[in-house]
Amino acid sequence: MRLPVVFSALLAQAGALLAAFLAFKASLLFGLLLPWWGLTLLQSATAVVSSWLFGLPPWWFVIQGLFVPMLLLVSGLNLSPHFFLGGFLLLWLIFFSNAKERVPLYLSNETSCAALASLLPGHRPFRFLDLGSGLGGLLARLAEQKPAGRFYGIESAPLPFLVSRLRSKKSGVHVRYGSFWNENLADYDVVYAFLSPEPMAELWRKAKHEMRAGSLFVSNSFAVPDCAPARIVQLNDARHTRLLIWEM
Repeated sequence: MRLPVVFSALLAQAGALLAAFLAFKASLLFGLLLPWWGLTLLQSATAVVSSWLFGLPPWWFVIQGLFVPMLLLVSGLNLSPHFFLGGFLLLWLIFFSNAKERVPLYLSNETSCAALASLLPGHRPFRFLDLGSGLGGLLARLAEQKPAGRFYGIESAPLPFLVSRLRSKKSGVHVRYGSFWNENLADYDVVYAFLSPEPMAELWRKAKHEMRAGSLFVSNSFAVPDCAPARIVQLNDARHTRLLIWEM
């Protein structure tokens, strides 16, 4: 059984700090004094390797590697404690759901939006769901281009949800707060996901079980393990984005 992401990250950091402390103590036994930057580098490298061993998603490697160096940097700036509290609250509001769902905040670009719009019906009514709707930009643009459709989003990070909810009032989009794992996918003609490799296998099982025949499941960039899509749309953008499309 895999440990929760936050617990794994804390264990990796604690182990890395212990490794740096033991290296410092060992150096004293030999009459040496390791420089602070050397100990910091050792701690960061150990945190990254430990995160990999714990099976954390790749974006956590950057967080783990920079955590202690950045902490040391800002601690020398004599900043108010309110600065750290505010920074923590801001990060929590943005990335609250990442630890549980192993999904970072990815935003669909204009090229992805245009490609998605080309997949949707022109004048026939349909229902579109964005799993993890972020700031709501994709839904707002699609609703403007495809007025016959009804567009829905679900977002579990507090601050992105608030932003998307405010935007949705102007665009006629319906966004709610919650986990996409609790959403019944049978209610939608097109389900779109721009998540991460982590949840794709389980999400595909959910989609196969719930989605209706003839509906579309579209993943931005991330494949379903051992399940080839019906077609792939390669986009001409800086990300080299691919839309992977499965016909249910």
